[in-house]
Amino acid sequence: MKGVHRAVAAVPLVLVPALGVVQGGFHPDTWVWAAAIAAWASAIALVLTSNPGALRQAWLWVASAGALLLWTLASAIWSARPAQSVLEARRTLLYVVVVLALLLLARRNASRLLVPATYLAISALLAYALARYLLGTRHRDPFELYLLSQPLGYANAVAILAALGILLALGIITAAGPTLLRTAAAATVPLLASVLVLTQSTASYLALGVGLAVTALLSSDVLRLLSALAVMVPAAVIAASLAAYSRFAADVSEPRISGPVLLVALLACAALAALAITRIHFPVDEEGSRRARRFVVAALLLVALGGAAGVARSGSTEPRASYFHVAWHDEVLAHPLLGTGAGTFGHYWEQSGKPLELGGALDAHSLYLEMLAELGPLGLVLLATMLLAPLRGVLRHRAAPYVPAAAGAYAAFLVHAGLDWDWEMPVVVVAALSCASAVATAEFQPGRLLGRRARMALVALSFALGACAIAGARSHVEPAALTPRTVPQTPD
Repeated sequence: MKGVHRAVAAVPLVLVPALGVVQGGFHPDTWVWAAAIAAWASAIALVLTSNPGALRQAWLWVASAGALLLWTLASAIWSARPAQSVLEARRTLLYVVVVLALLLLARRNASRLLVPATYLAISALLAYALARYLLGTRHRDPFELYLLSQPLGYANAVAILAALGILLALGIITAAGPTLLRTAAAATVPLLASVLVLTQSTASYLALGVGLAVTALLSSDVLRLLSALAVMVPAAVIAASLAAYSRFAADVSEPRISGPVLLVALLACAALAALAITRIHFPVDEEGSRRARRFVVAALLLVALGGAAGVARSGSTEPRASYFHVAWHDEVLAHPLLGTGAGTFGHYWEQSGKPLELGGALDAHSLYLEMLAELGPLGLVLLATMLLAPLRGVLRHRAAPYVPAAAGAYAAFLVHAGLDWDWEMPVVVVAALSCASAVATAEFQPGRLLGRRARMALVALSFALGACAIAGARSHVEPAALTPRTVPQTPD
């Protein structure tokens, strides 16, 4: 059915903007409807057709995600804060049903739909965020100061979405796709570059560099990628320079350039990039592309290493140094086998006495360290399996449309998640999972149709997962360090 064939694009198109405008999906009430939508979309697809999509080919991905969910829920048994562990399981449930929906709804050449859909969803959300930021009343947030953080509530989450959007846009520009889509992608690159500057997220620059290196490494035509970069970079640099010069995100009472004037200037840069892309000539030189790949990857890796050194330096300063110290010494070393239970970092941070000096924190600001601390070595292995499973066969499928860009964007997320708390922002994770699905479902061969029993079992599972998500609406537990009734802290 044609509608089902295109339905996979609805996952990022619906969930990314919807979650983004409600604090990035940080609060549990958003997990109820988001998980229900994804679960029941899977059920409806199974009712309409017996096609299993890419479920058989990518079974390890959904199986490891399900295992992580069960282990997260089981951690409530030994958790220092059982209610918080169950709460973490509810968020993980959202990610499991998103993976299930992406696989069940996938059809041949799903990457042709997923990458443009994810790009459009991210771009629409961040265009709204940028316009709201520059045209609205400028006010100082206690945590985010004057940074571009709304509507997600966290500047670093806005920044990593901008990095993902830039990488996906480059993939669209270099592909032989519709001219209108390529022009739109070119126009958004300067805007997304200005978003990066206005969020001042160091880790997102590193993630972007790694993503570009992965994209170049996988691209079969690096000269084409370099040509696109050569056309995009001038407008993007001008836009980023204007955003930096304006001091709109600086902690000063008056910026050098007003918001409306800056927005007009950024739109002019977007128009310049859109015009430039219509004049681009993509050279065809396979041998030149091979030589260029080595040069580009080496250059980008050097930039990434420099960025890594900067991030390492920032990780050795406060407050991240204390986050890592508490997670390692108070959780990993003290509970090396099972961890302290999902969602308990905030409790140990509270017990450390650090909030009196550095303020509250609910997360260790590193997904991998936090998983090891809260769920032990098995939890970290299950997480690693879930995150890496979609990349199986990426080298075989790198010639498929948009796969290098999708893999680069997903790699950027994997890097950034190790340096911040992306896992707690569903809008970021859903966008990343959509990129991962574009890689996992690239050029997959449709298998045999589902039998009646298997089909009904999957329908029942999808409805059950949706029902579990809705049942969570009865809970009033919020992310907190002390008790279920603690007032939720603002994302730090």
